Amino acid sequence: AHLPDGSPDPTWRGHNGERDALFAELLTATGMRLTEASSLLPGDLPRHDDKLLGDARSCPVLLLPAICKGSKGREIRVPRRLLRRIDDYIAIERVNAVARWRARRGWDRVRGPLYVSAWQGRSAMVGAAGALPGRRRLDAMGPAERARLVVLTADDAPAEPAELWLSDAGAPMRPAAWEAVFRRADARCRARDLDLHVTPHMLRHTFAVHMLSLLIRAQIGAGVADQDRHGAVYRRVIGDPLQKLQRLLGHSSIASTYIYLDSLEESRSLVDAAVLRWADDLDAAAL
Repeated sequence: AHLPDGSPDPTWRGHNGERDALFAELLTATGMRLTEASSLLPGDLPRHDDKLLGDARSCPVLLLPAICKGSKGREIRVPRRLLRRIDDYIAIERVNAVARWRARRGWDRVRGPLYVSAWQGRSAMVGAAGALPGRRRLDAMGPAERARLVVLTADDAPAEPAELWLSDAGAPMRPAAWEAVFRRADARCRARDLDLHVTPHMLRHTFAVHMLSLLIRAQIGAGVADQDRHGAVYRRVIGDPLQKLQRLLGHSSIASTYIYLDSLEESRSLVDAAVLRWADDLDAAAL
């Protein structure tokens, strides 16, 4: 949608440039997996102007187990500025996509639709066509079921798909559709002689490497108070940030998180500097 200098691309013929950029930024800012982010419902995220958020610049968001790898739910943090942009997307782009979905009777293209007649906190009244609705817990509904959810009006008419991210025609954006978006973006970059290749997983990797760097710096900045051998100092400086990153990424084993140390060139120098500083402090105290 834009040229390398940031100006609008006059040859752009797409309709969802803002949506696509927002989705990519959400992956980069939170470290969510593609399946997790593409399975969100609007109600999974707070509104940016929710009074309960106060003046916080970011807010916690619970990813439900059913949409997470290994059914391992976790808490992430979403920047307030992204929530504001997501609210704008819901109010403008998504509303327009829903209108096109209604005009084309999009519900007829949903395989095995599950109709939502009411939301009830972390549950919903859901029923298949011709069946009485029953209470279903959202934390037990995986990505495939969420893509089949169709919200009904008070008159039991199809109103809209339940998922947050919709295509131009109003259908839920599945992981394969997002991967196609990224491939098209790569092709546009190559046409502009830009040597760029980005995938959704690369954005998660970017989040992990930068977050680990920030967590290590914060740990060192807080000071290393362990009066122990240098090995214990190293384990604390590295271990605490890795455990925090493990929780943010939803890794079952911290061994999966250790791979990001290989991408963090400054990790060893940061830790070595902290250990040397601590050794100097011990020497000064012994004088």
